[in-house]
Parts: sequence; C-alpha cells; structure tokens
Amino acid sequence: MTESHVPLVIIASVSSAMADSVGSQLRGEGNVVYVTHSADGCLRVATSVRADVVLLDPDLPHRGRLERLLKAHPFSAGAQILHLSETMPRPSFRLRRAPAAAVASTAPTKTAGPHAA
Repeated sequence: MTESHVPLVIIASVSSAMADSVGSQLRGEGNVVYVTHSADGCLRVATSVRADVVLLDPDLPHRGRLERLLKAHPFSAGAQILHLSETMPRPSFRLRRAPAAAVASTAPTKTAGPHAA
C-alpha cells in the first residue's frame, strides 16, 4: 500500500481574517495548515517541519529577509513560496488533494499565534 502525502502549508499573515479564510479553505481541501502572524513565527515553524508551500502576506514585516532565510534552510528550501493578496479569492495554486483516509489520520492542525512558537 502506498502512503499518500498530505500537503503541508504555512500561512504567514498580519491579517488574521485573511489567514483564517485561506487556512479554512486549504484545510477543507485536505491540507495540513500552520498559521503564524510574524516573520519570526513563520521561520520557527518552517525550520521545524518540511512545508510544501509557504504563503506570505506582502505586508508582513521583514518579508524579504524571511524569504532569504527560508530559501537557505534545508527544511524550507524546497517549499514553494507564494504571496497572498487581499484581492486573491483563493490561493493561485492547487495542492494535490489527499484521500480521505490519509486526511483522517493526520495530526491535528496547528495554529501559531503572535505569542506562540
């Protein structure tokens, strides 16, 4: 039996509403989603897990430095880095949808707030 890969997405946004909206949609499609509201929080999560995609808010402070650090770290170097937009109705990419059985066995979704790791 082949084990299916459940896509892991990190959302780093200063806007809780945007992060929650995009995160909810991506979770509904079977992805594991981590949400953070700072560049430091994003870097901590991205260097702890192997994300497939990192969605960055263009208004995130220190975004340029964060992108350079993400590309340099072995855990995050392979992640696709995309920018969120207030006018973006949904992310402009499609992650491979995991079978329902794989989603059911996935660890609970993690949310990292401004005071979390």
